[in-house]
Amino acid sequence: MAITRRQLLGTCPLLLLRASSAPALSLEKAQWAEAFVESIGVCTHWTYNDTPYGYAYERVKQLLIDSGIRHTRDGFSERIAELGRLGIKTCVAVGPEASSKPDAQKVADIVERIKTLNAIHPCIDAIEGPNEPDLFWPKFHITYKGEGGDRGIESIVKGVTAFMADLYPAVKSNPATSKLTVIGPSLGVTYDPGAGHPNPFPKGSLTNYVDWGNFHPYCGGNPFSFPFPYDTLEKYYWQGDFPSSKLDEFPYAFLTYAPPFAPKPMAATETGYSTNRAGPSEAMHAKYMPRLFCENFRLGIRRSYSYEFVDEFNDPDGTSREAHFGLVRRELTPKPAYYAVKNLITLLRDKRPRAGFKPSALPLAIRVLPVKDYREPISGQVVTYDRTQYVHHLLLQKSDGQFWLLLWHEIADEDTSVVPPRLIQPPAMPTEVFLPSSVHKAVVYRPNNGIYGVESDIIKGRLSLEVPDELLVVQLFQR
Repeated sequence: MAITRRQLLGTCPLLLLRASSAPALSLEKAQWAEAFVESIGVCTHWTYNDTPYGYAYERVKQLLIDSGIRHTRDGFSERIAELGRLGIKTCVAVGPEASSKPDAQKVADIVERIKTLNAIHPCIDAIEGPNEPDLFWPKFHITYKGEGGDRGIESIVKGVTAFMADLYPAVKSNPATSKLTVIGPSLGVTYDPGAGHPNPFPKGSLTNYVDWGNFHPYCGGNPFSFPFPYDTLEKYYWQGDFPSSKLDEFPYAFLTYAPPFAPKPMAATETGYSTNRAGPSEAMHAKYMPRLFCENFRLGIRRSYSYEFVDEFNDPDGTSREAHFGLVRRELTPKPAYYAVKNLITLLRDKRPRAGFKPSALPLAIRVLPVKDYREPISGQVVTYDRTQYVHHLLLQKSDGQFWLLLWHEIADEDTSVVPPRLIQPPAMPTEVFLPSSVHKAVVYRPNNGIYGVESDIIKGRLSLEVPDELLVVQLFQR
């Protein structure tokens, strides 16, 4: 729904830039908006009866439905069949411990359980291999075919590889499960190839046993990067907590965890932020989470499951990291990030998706101008923001043919070198979007503020904006 610029003056800042020659437009292929919405998931724990997932299931279920999120990641549970009936599909994480049968029968038993649940109502759309076996197999003495447990990392690698080598063909050869996506195992330890501590799974060792690879790129600083001062931070990538810190300019997570699955695409079955005392504030969390899903999708990650949907534990002083990962607080009041993600999905979902739709391309050019001698309001530091490449974008298209352009300033909003983190208020970046003459109108939305948009002028094929540190969604209207 669009309202006039006058009605929302100041809510969605628009800036007319100084006149400059327009760059040549180049065709940019859009991605389907539905594919983006389908990439958004959350982790749940329906069997944790001492948490809201258990004792307040009905309320949690309704919050999940209302969010518009269509994908969860969990273990086996009868509740996922009900969620499937409501249009919410589950990625089931399995390992040898998911079946009490002998090793020779475990995989067949797991496949049969999936068939049984999907027969009630299609509810499982993905199967994930062992979760962080480098952490949990030694702790819980999990083995497969005599490998794993506390026998060391080489034995764990052999056991996990053998399990995936059995699981993948069993899933794909069964007509009832053959179309399900098989996601690889994740790792829980921080590996550092440059320091002689590489990923224990060899390159390509799991390629033939997965549809998507897997990693858990939790957001936060990236010490595996070149340190440089920026954004009031002495070591920008080390101290910044922005969503793409391990994935884009210094892609440590891809370089370390993707090779065993190459060239298969990646999924992130756990990612996100804890809003405990040492993590981002809830206000910053709300800015980061829509950006996280956009960044991951932009970088080719097929699905990202935010860990997690609801805060599990009571922790009033905020010292427990594990207690505050949810989009919803433990008392079942949504955090601001819940509404930001919900609004984003509301804007971008394809209400009448057309089977077989293939997005087209749009002639487009984007120019970002630096902000010089900016006085950061909180610290008072005078900083120049000249890394204009940090304005990122996604071009999406719905099956009605309408294009949607997403833009955001991918910048750190906090200094994590202190606890609680020091807040930063970076500037919005002056940005020009150059468009063909067929695009005659734009409506700009800020999901963090709601689902109401501001009509914006396109003057001689130029749309002028200030791109902030939160997501802008621009609806483009063509003649």
